Amino acid sequence: MAGILQHTGERAPWIWLFAVLAVLQASACSSGDGAAQKAENPRPSASTPAPAAGQPGARKTGEFSLGGVPEAPVKIEVFSDYQCPVCRIFYIETLKPVLAEYAASKQVYIVYHDFPLDMHPYARKAARFAHAAFQIGRDRWLRVTDALYAQQAQWSLDGNIEAVLARVLDPADLARIARLAADPATVAAVDNGILLGRSRSITVTPTFFITTTDGRQERVNQGVPYAVLKDYLDRILKK
Repeated sequence: MAGILQHTGERAPWIWLFAVLAVLQASACSSGDGAAQKAENPRPSASTPAPAAGQPGARKTGEFSLGGVPEAPVKIEVFSDYQCPVCRIFYIETLKPVLAEYAASKQVYIVYHDFPLDMHPYARKAARFAHAAFQIGRDRWLRVTDALYAQQAQWSLDGNIEAVLARVLDPADLARIARLAADPATVAAVDNGILLGRSRSITVTPTFFITTTDGRQERVNQGVPYAVLKDYLDRILKK
């Protein structure tokens, strides 16, 4: 498990999560040789500070508020790939319950970043559709995100994302999203998300960071079961 978790700050009580993860089998999608992802558009600069999630500029870098409020005592940042099977499990079985129990009560703020891996041929297309959906409304983005993970096995076969999204969007919204997904600005937004991940040394998905208001941070390079993350959150929130 070396390299799965990286730590900044005091060890206690954060060392508890390391101990739990040490007995779990590593669960993540990897870029294979560990090389950084190649952006389709090399012009965006990773040195540009990312705007706060939920702000108008967030769509330019692919940083989206999944749930909660920025003032929450715990922030979770997730870098994920829509075509990664482990990301699907982590989103459905871990993040969704965290949203219901902790984000809804303003204890945790979850920020979502797209980080499509080259090993997944349709992941970048999925990210573009998600970015496009956000441009016409956060509610559409949430519907698209849910559908892409729930129906991953279907669209991963042939890249027919439109057929999956037709079940959760009306025809007018789907047509508009498809147009926006092909827009160079949307392509650049996905590229910026990849460059942001590269600047933070992301090579596997899901990778997530847990940060508290006192500046302590943990990095986890794998998906974890909800029970593990719940126990950990309860400890640092002192419930």
